Amino acid sequence: MIYTEVGRLADESLRLGLRQAETAVLLGVAMQWAWLEMYRGGYDAAAAALEAGRDQRARTRRLIRRGVAPAAAARTLHVV
Repeated sequence: MIYTEVGRLADESLRLGLRQAETAVLLGVAMQWAWLEMYRGGYDAAAAALEAGRDQRARTRRLIRRGVAPAAAARTLHVV
């Protein structure tokens, strides 16, 4: 009877170890995803700022081509 109990406890300890390893791997993956999202957020903000600046310059150039004074075009006037 004691041998079967020892075997059962050994099996249970192996399953517990595997569950702990699985949890550690899942935690590591979750941490990497969180880090990647945080890291990528900076790039997204920088890309949005660059795109906004590029769009602003394109609007200014279009207004200047349409005959608006450069100073007025730089103030982001919208010609209808």
